[in-house]
Amino acid sequence: MRLRSEEILGNIALGRKMSKQQRRKGNAKNASSASAHGYLSQGGETFVGLTPEMNIFEVASNNRLHYASEIDDETRIVMKKLTKKDCQTREKGLKELMNLVTTEKGSIESSYEHFCGLVPQLSTDGSPSVRLLTMKMISLFLIKLKKSASKGLKKIIPMVLFAKSDVTNGVAAAANAVIRDGFDADKKQQVMQLFAPITFDIAASIVQGKHDLAAPIEYDASEDKEARKSRLETQSLHVFLSYTKEMGSESNIWEEHAKKIFENSDYIRKAFAGKRETLKVQLLNLCYKFQNNVDILLSIPSIIPYIQKNLDVQTITPECATAWEGMIVLLSNEKFQSAVSLHKGIFPRFLNVIRKKGNHWRVLKHYLLPAIVTLLKEMKNPDDDLKPLKSIMESFVDNLPWDTDISLNAIHCWFNTFSDFVRWILSNDRINVEIWETLSPLIIKITGQSMMFGTAEATESVSELLHWIIERKILAETHLQKLFESIESKITEVGKEKSRHLRDSLTAPGKNVELSVLHANLFSSPELADFNIIKNLAQSEKDYFDSTISKITNFSAIEKTEQFDLAQASDVVQLISLILDSNSENLKISVKNDYVGRRLLLKADSKIWENLLKQVSVPVFQEMINYWHEKRNGKAIAEAVSFLREKGIELDTNQAAENVDFLISLLQKLKSSDSNGDEKSIVSKLFAAIFESDEEPKPEHYQGMKEYLTADFNADHFFEKLFANSEENDIERILEIASRFDKLIGLCEDKTRSKIVENLLLSKGNSDIMIERLSFLELEVLTFSQYATVIPALLTRHVDHLDEQETKKHVTEFSRIALFNLSSRYHTATHQVFGWQMISVISCVEQRYCLSNLNEELKNMREEIRKRVTRSDEVQNSSGISGFFADGYELPNKEKKFLRSQMSEESQNETPLSPIQFMEKVFKGTESENEFQIFQFDTSNNTNWLINLIYAKRFIQCGGDIFSAENLELRDFSLCGIVTVLDNSTDILTNSPHAFDEDPRLEALTALYMELYMVLTESIKSGNQTKETVEEWEEFYAPTIKNYFIRMFRTVRKDQQPTPFVRILLKALLSILTFPADVPNDNVTAREFVPELSVFKYTPFEESCISQAFGLFQSGIEHVQLIGYAVSKLLMPIMFNTENHKALEESDETEVKVSNRPKLALPVMLSKAYPVDHNHPHVGPLLLDLALIPLESSDIINFRQEQRVAYCDAIDPFFKNALNALMLDQPFEFQQMPITCRIRKLSEQNIEINYNILAKSKEREYYLQSDYTASPVFFDKFASRLLFKSITLLPAAVRYFHKGMPKSYVSVFYEVVTKYASRLLVENELAKVSDAKFEGEMKVRTVPVTGQIIAEYIVEETKMKLTIELTPDYPLSVPNMTIDKAIVKNDKAKKWLMQLNAYLFHQNGAILEGIEMWKRNVDKGVEGVEDCTICMMTVHQQTHQLPKVRCKQCKNKFHSNCLYKWFESSNQSSCPLCRNNFT
Repeated sequence: MRLRSEEILGNIALGRKMSKQQRRKGNAKNASSASAHGYLSQGGETFVGLTPEMNIFEVASNNRLHYASEIDDETRIVMKKLTKKDCQTREKGLKELMNLVTTEKGSIESSYEHFCGLVPQLSTDGSPSVRLLTMKMISLFLIKLKKSASKGLKKIIPMVLFAKSDVTNGVAAAANAVIRDGFDADKKQQVMQLFAPITFDIAASIVQGKHDLAAPIEYDASEDKEARKSRLETQSLHVFLSYTKEMGSESNIWEEHAKKIFENSDYIRKAFAGKRETLKVQLLNLCYKFQNNVDILLSIPSIIPYIQKNLDVQTITPECATAWEGMIVLLSNEKFQSAVSLHKGIFPRFLNVIRKKGNHWRVLKHYLLPAIVTLLKEMKNPDDDLKPLKSIMESFVDNLPWDTDISLNAIHCWFNTFSDFVRWILSNDRINVEIWETLSPLIIKITGQSMMFGTAEATESVSELLHWIIERKILAETHLQKLFESIESKITEVGKEKSRHLRDSLTAPGKNVELSVLHANLFSSPELADFNIIKNLAQSEKDYFDSTISKITNFSAIEKTEQFDLAQASDVVQLISLILDSNSENLKISVKNDYVGRRLLLKADSKIWENLLKQVSVPVFQEMINYWHEKRNGKAIAEAVSFLREKGIELDTNQAAENVDFLISLLQKLKSSDSNGDEKSIVSKLFAAIFESDEEPKPEHYQGMKEYLTADFNADHFFEKLFANSEENDIERILEIASRFDKLIGLCEDKTRSKIVENLLLSKGNSDIMIERLSFLELEVLTFSQYATVIPALLTRHVDHLDEQETKKHVTEFSRIALFNLSSRYHTATHQVFGWQMISVISCVEQRYCLSNLNEELKNMREEIRKRVTRSDEVQNSSGISGFFADGYELPNKEKKFLRSQMSEESQNETPLSPIQFMEKVFKGTESENEFQIFQFDTSNNTNWLINLIYAKRFIQCGGDIFSAENLELRDFSLCGIVTVLDNSTDILTNSPHAFDEDPRLEALTALYMELYMVLTESIKSGNQTKETVEEWEEFYAPTIKNYFIRMFRTVRKDQQPTPFVRILLKALLSILTFPADVPNDNVTAREFVPELSVFKYTPFEESCISQAFGLFQSGIEHVQLIGYAVSKLLMPIMFNTENHKALEESDETEVKVSNRPKLALPVMLSKAYPVDHNHPHVGPLLLDLALIPLESSDIINFRQEQRVAYCDAIDPFFKNALNALMLDQPFEFQQMPITCRIRKLSEQNIEINYNILAKSKEREYYLQSDYTASPVFFDKFASRLLFKSITLLPAAVRYFHKGMPKSYVSVFYEVVTKYASRLLVENELAKVSDAKFEGEMKVRTVPVTGQIIAEYIVEETKMKLTIELTPDYPLSVPNMTIDKAIVKNDKAKKWLMQLNAYLFHQNGAILEGIEMWKRNVDKGVEGVEDCTICMMTVHQQTHQLPKVRCKQCKNKFHSNCLYKWFESSNQSSCPLCRNNFT
């Protein structure tokens, strides 16, 4: 055992010798005393110096726990946490203890015993959270243990009662909950009485600093000494105050303990000498609770001066109120009076307090009057001595005006206190008359003051006082008259604005006749009269009104009626009416079309008519009617018109013809006069008004209309016309109109209702007419729908395709009609069929115009219609022959039954045919007696057309499986059929470009086989087919079919709508990678002659294709523009090589021609086709993409670096214009919704996918992938990819473009480029460098995290390092470049770096090419190659070539480009060194 101990101590010693780093890595055990004790315990020995008691913060805990019963180890650990210095640890310990008790792990009683010993410390802990959890822990113990908890109550309940006064509300609430939840209702009082004395003793001891809890707990680091002392002192005093408040005066068990505090004179002296005002307030409030409170107050010398001093304290704390409470207690006590003189000490002090104008008036409002009453009583002056009272009242107006920093609340309290004093004085009948002479000027002065502050509270206080004086009838009439004359003078003096509150409050009640003179004078004064004066008079009592109106001398206040608004007009009209009733002759009003004039007319009062309205001209009345029409107030129109007709005045009411109330009134008038008149016209207008009104018609409106709804009622297609209005685009509005219709029809009688509904809702004939107008869209159904089993007759003859705008207009209008009819509960199967048809129509529109989003109205309309349509035999039987219905309803396609009927087969097997089975059936049918005309176009046989269409659709469903079909004859028959159909279609189109319009069936079949080619091509590319199949397809089928596509392209017209043929042709052309060879030159209609093309060596066919392709850019149809773009993309390599063949010719690099070199140029048609206006916003960016093809198609156009730089220079002006179109003209809405916003939006739609992953994938999809799928995001993706191409291929040009942009667009462009595209560009550049292989002594590595490229060139043991760091906003900023440890002369290394910088900054150079150029410089520098003496560089910064052109005279070598520049700048052909002529 001894050996074991030594071994352990040795390990500890070793641990101490280990370094900090080793211990941090976990290589050594903790060398603390606690760990050492653990080692010894494991060895069975103890070591006195290494026990846990060495932790001084746990000693107290162990001392408190030694007497308790044993607890388990887990509980002991938790208990120890309750004494840790860190409050978070104590809080954690309480939570763990709560969990142990809740789960009943271990002995709850033992835990309770140990916990009771810690309650005093925990319940006064510096952390509120610890105190709160302590109370909750006590409550939990009491609930769990019930009666078993009684032995610990003496320790914990006093602390709970103490915690009820905790300064933290949450802790106090938790302590209250302990008493409430831990004891029955009848025992709570007993608990309080039993344990309260202990709590009082604790509180008194803490206040005096004599209790252990008053001292800071050694383990509590939550607060300092002073903070703890202040908190516990406040809490202790609150214990006494809260108890007296809760228990009242019945119990005085607290006094014995509380007196100890005041008997401690040293403590009291220090408290009142200190700066803690809240402590002084608490002590005073406690002192007031004693039965002998005055004795205690007088026994402490510092209290009386404190009270007197704080009578006018300006703070918002309660010192002032506490001082006044003490003063009121002291004033009536003889001992106090003997100690302090009331006449010489208190009275002067009170006067000073009143004279002082400050925030203390907020307190004086409550205490001053009781204090003054008590003081005057105790001063025992003679009854006739009014001098003290007068002094007090005069003090109110001393030291005026108020300072601006005083609160309004204090000022209002001053007004209220003065009013209270006046009421108290005047209520004393013995002195009120004698003192009135003193009070009157004071009231007038206070009244003037109340108007200075402009608040209603101040003036209301004064006006209420004045009303009280009148109502009490205390003063003689002469005194009152004089008072109000003076007040009127004050009002006049301060003016209208400041006196408005007082004028309103004085005249408002309208019942004290004594104020009628003042009211009349104010009304008669133009300077003081306002609406409140008028309103108060209109609403006054009769006696008051009569008295006032008789004294008014000027009515100008109401004669200008235009000054009053709608809310004021009713009171003004009421007053006018009262004035006219009083027979006053002074009122002169000119009635106008204003609120007052219109309300006077609606009064329909004979007296008003005779006195005011009779003289009004008819145009004024007409203006009133027109106004009500604008406000849609038909009731007012009807009332006014009716009244005026009685007076013999007829008005024009045509403008009000849409007002429901007016129309109903007219109909009622016609009915009462037994005259039909224009009843039919009015009924039609009423019907329209009910549905067009913005407001919901009232029940009486429906009832009024119902009377005229008969079986023969005809609304003349009202609803069709209503929904043709483009403004009715709100679905809720349509549903509301349907609801109104149902309400109206629901009132009709059963026998006439069906006939009325038939007349009003959409008829079958009208629905067929609407569908016929959209029949051209049925071509979409015939081509793509799997449910089309019939060919409508309309598609067997010529079809005119409407443009997009007209199409959507019609579809929107008809969809609204369909939704309205379906939303009515009176709809029929006809409306169900129409609804199904419109669902298909909207889908056809979405399909046809797939490059733009279907507008929200049509989307929502389709969903709302879909909710309301149903499937039933009745609906299906009512549908007739309609492709739209079959598609929307998704009728099952009974192909097998159809084939049997054609082949006269009898079979009961109704199982569906698979695509390949159907194709075999048809194939067999071609060999039968009733032979099918498959792959042949017989315009007279609709059945054969239908079989061909269904066959093509099933062939598409079969897809690549046809290559592995067991029936080889079927395979060859079907594949050759594709060529047959497309060959026939091409020939027909070549001969007649409008052939598809003449026979839409031909377009449907052609489009299907073009789509079939695309499906089979994808299958070939997928790698699922055999090598032989792929070779056969690529060598025979694909080239032939591609030729057909080019020939079809030549027949496309600019005005051609995006029909199925146009859309699939675009898809096919975009899938072709190179322009097909050996395309037959059909004798198509001659294209526009382009002189610019005739100067180049184009074949006639090439010239014709180029002219046609670029001509299509002028089309207003986006699909047609894109067809032009797709073919131009194929022609671009041909155009570039043809128009630049001289500049691309290989030449001897060692010789230089003095004549001008041929320069590379942009193909002429790109500049010619560039739009001069904004009618074709997509064309510029499309042409830019074409212009970039030579730079990105190295496998098609292979030119040297020198030529690449030259081409970049050539396209620079074009590039700027096109990039302006892309970014500034915003055809792709970059500014309105940058592509990144749409990426975010897509991610939000699928919240289950991680946002970063989805957003990142979408960014790559938009910026890096060339997706030519026709969809609403086609141009978004195209623009994003084009932008990325531009910054990749022309970084310098983009950089210059950014610098020259208008400031308003800089931030948008910067965000679009740097926030998303730059990161991907940097990734691409780093990837290119990483994948490149560098020969020789250079090694290159990349650091993707920092965007760095590090190239190290090693010669023997010397290493030169080039570091290129791509900035986050590359290419808008040039990369940062540095060279370390140059292996050549510094000036040469700097030249190389400057050359590299210039190449990347100015020459649109790629990073990889720049590194290769730098390597060649270093290679040649090491090898000793001489510099070109013109540019002083070895490797040319543009061509990357060495000096190769040698002067025959001086033998120096130059770069060919440098010599050309020398010749051009010097205007001579001599050597720059020896002047030998190069010619």
